[in-house]
Amino acid sequence: MPAQADRNEVTVPEDGPTAEPARARYARLVRDTLLASTTDRISLAAAGCAFYATLALFPAISMLISMMGLVLAPVTAEQHLAALAGLLPPQAFGLIANRVHQLVHKSGGELSAHLAISFLLTFWSSSTGSKSVLSAVNIAYDVTERRPLLRFQLIGLSMTLIAVLCAILAIAVLVLLPPAISFLGLTRHGGSLVHAAGMAMLIGFFFVAIALLYRFGPLRRVPRRPRIAPGAALATVLWLVASEALSFYVSRMSSFGATYGSLAAIIGVMLWFYVSAYAVLLGAELNARLEQADAARADNGADPAAA
Repeated sequence: MPAQADRNEVTVPEDGPTAEPARARYARLVRDTLLASTTDRISLAAAGCAFYATLALFPAISMLISMMGLVLAPVTAEQHLAALAGLLPPQAFGLIANRVHQLVHKSGGELSAHLAISFLLTFWSSSTGSKSVLSAVNIAYDVTERRPLLRFQLIGLSMTLIAVLCAILAIAVLVLLPPAISFLGLTRHGGSLVHAAGMAMLIGFFFVAIALLYRFGPLRRVPRRPRIAPGAALATVLWLVASEALSFYVSRMSSFGATYGSLAAIIGVMLWFYVSAYAVLLGAELNARLEQADAARADNGADPAAA
């Protein structure tokens, strides 16, 4: 996208006696990031990501519960689902909790059948969603996807596998945490510790996953000092704030349920995925602008690390 890259190009003044003040530089960075996000229409890209994520959600839940049933008591997933309660809108959390409740009370044979079907559905919908995320991140970095189709498919599949493994690891840690707390004699604070650990894991996994996406997702020439952490930190903070704000709005505004009726839970899930995807893409825009500023400073003979 040459034209788009020109529109989003960052110009940095030369260093020297008249170097740009830090406050002005940060203000310009914010302005450039917001302008680029509008030019790249990341809101539209986030909407596409939210659709595919919603499509993949329930097959993924079925697959995870079915896999847990092969090695653990599936009911443990229901006990530790509360880690998501503070982030999701109430209707959305209720919808997911209800689906988990239905699954954990199925027999082992039914869970095995669910595993085979949900495995296929999950990997189809999740890999499609992963590819939509990769395409959206390419837009944020102003690059055009030119990787061979097979390689692009494999990257999307790898993202799906990593997401599934992270979810399994998170559930396993939450399952093992209560016995560990009891062994250490911290039973009195067990509930608070489990909730805090669940939130910390969610935040940690989100940050690491986004950092990996920024590093390996876009098809770009990786600079000597790639900007990864600033965008990942921004995306994580925005994700937490937006999730809390959305949850507060949906739970306090009775008009939301009245407007959408029986669809309120599905709409709540899609909105949560939308704000999550928007936060990720805005973080990518920030990293892209920082890398452009570094390149401009290097062209002017300045140290990019000083930016």
